[in-house]
Amino acid sequence: MKVKKVLCAKGLTGFYMDDKEAIKEGARSDGFVYRGEPKTAGFRTIRQPGVAVSVLFVLEDGAVVYGDCAVAQYAASGGREVPNTAEALIEVIERHVVPYFEGRDIKEFKSTAEAFDRGLFGGHQLPASIRYGVTQAILEAVAYGRRCTMCEVILDEYGLEMDLTPVRINAQSGDERYTNVDKMILKQVGMMPHGLINNVEEKLGRDGAIFLDWVKWVKRRIQEIGDPEYRPVMRYDVYGCMGKAFDNDLDKVFEYLLKVDEACKPYEVFIEMPVDMKSNERQLEAMKYLRRRLDEAGSKLKLIIDEYANTYEEIVQWVDARGADMVQVKTIDLGGINNIVEAVLYCKKNGVLAYQGGTCNETDKSALVCVNLAVATKPFAMAGKPGMGVDEGVMIVNNEQERLLALFRAKKAGQI
Repeated sequence: MKVKKVLCAKGLTGFYMDDKEAIKEGARSDGFVYRGEPKTAGFRTIRQPGVAVSVLFVLEDGAVVYGDCAVAQYAASGGREVPNTAEALIEVIERHVVPYFEGRDIKEFKSTAEAFDRGLFGGHQLPASIRYGVTQAILEAVAYGRRCTMCEVILDEYGLEMDLTPVRINAQSGDERYTNVDKMILKQVGMMPHGLINNVEEKLGRDGAIFLDWVKWVKRRIQEIGDPEYRPVMRYDVYGCMGKAFDNDLDKVFEYLLKVDEACKPYEVFIEMPVDMKSNERQLEAMKYLRRRLDEAGSKLKLIIDEYANTYEEIVQWVDARGADMVQVKTIDLGGINNIVEAVLYCKKNGVLAYQGGTCNETDKSALVCVNLAVATKPFAMAGKPGMGVDEGVMIVNNEQERLLALFRAKKAGQI
């Protein structure tokens, strides 16, 4: 299917871009904004609106497919892409993407996405956000040409078997750590509640007491209002705040992790980024040390790496080094969505759990595309996104998965 025209449209994401370093350093919240000076390059204010750019392929028969470009909520953190404006992204797209694709016949996803994702334009790869959005459009174009779902394109081109088992959905609470937990329990999400523990003084506590009390409340709340059969996997993201609270004393962090593990029983629990050592080498050493101490203590608590495993190459490094029990495959950071597929499959092949995550600062379109990838590759869990409201993101992701599974069940039964 040939691309007749490439167009751009400015859009909004499901959340905002936040200066994580300023927040971790104690930026004062004022309503929905933060007061103080930003500490990370590229930020004008500590919290600023998320922007997206839709890249539209007008195909030769008049059909339109598209993908959405955006950056993570914590842009510029841990080597991630810096915040950008829609106008700046569009300028790059019009200069490089438009002439590359107009008139191009798109027949396959994998080869087309890889060539574009790895290609050099003006001597450099394009920003990850642009590669992310454009490869979404490539996948939809191929699916449209073959008259099948995007998921089936992935299954076919990567030689995967169709598996009708649903992928559990992860929900994140944002700062509404009580109301949103109730929503998750009522909707029985498979992995929760995230917590957004990105500030020591307000959310973790200098001795960890604030976070530990909330963890205990979450468990009680599940048992008070949840279905008796509901047993979610607990995932808490602490953005290195445990290390910050305990001055990166890894033995104290380990002792605190044991308390968290005990507080979560009988639920399986994952802790994401317990420390942030500010370099990949030191982070890897610290995470391996914590994992060893937890194993020696007989703890079942598992550790997740997020920052420092942003690209496919970094994910491979962490998997090979056994630096964490789970890797968050941060969809929006990997550039082309072909890298998401490869990263999840590499984790699974090598016995490391994969969480196909992303960011609240994505769009409905990127979320739908990511569901198709997850249903094909079957990670341990996938993110309910975008946004921080629980309902919207979980609805978008759940409903797309259920539509796909309904179609595949009917095909397997020979009904269609």
